[in-house]
Amino acid sequence: MQVPSLRNPFIEDLQNDDLEILLAYNAEFRGIYNYYKLDSFKHIMEYSMYKTFANKYKTSVRKINAEFRINGHFGVRYDTKKGSKVAFFYSAGFKKGQSEESDPKVDLLADYKRNYIYNRTKLDDRLLSSKCEWCEMEGVSLQMHHVRKLKDLKGKKRWEKRMIERKRKTLALCRSSHLDLHNGKLD
Repeated sequence: MQVPSLRNPFIEDLQNDDLEILLAYNAEFRGIYNYYKLDSFKHIMEYSMYKTFANKYKTSVRKINAEFRINGHFGVRYDTKKGSKVAFFYSAGFKKGQSEESDPKVDLLADYKRNYIYNRTKLDDRLLSSKCEWCEMEGVSLQMHHVRKLKDLKGKKRWEKRMIERKRKTLALCRSSHLDLHNGKLD
């Protein structure tokens, strides 16, 4: 079945973790659905998410669907301190005519800027990974780039946008990326 391409995948989502992509789509889906009281909106959002994952992994929607299906539902596995867990794409549906007064936890507006990140890594995890957060080179010694305040960043360069998105004042960079950043060549 060919799905109409009503919505393109978010290119800026490609660098995010799988869990972050799924949670962002769930939040947007609930917000738009509840705001407009749409009954058949799930199909568009679901296939847009599939296309985002397919674009990220440079594969087809069919292969992504096969890889991420868990007991018939689309899910992303992630690790916590208490073990492995699974986050599923929202499929519970909504009651027709449900009003925001009846459920105080309803998302009234979707965040189209998509500037929220749910899964923030700790500094220790970032340093122990020995992976440059910019060029993704592995097994290198890392240098931390610090900024005093996030509000001082203009958000014009990609590395500034990444720091603002993740609400993070530090970037773990390899030596060459760190030098490029200070020489104005990173971006």
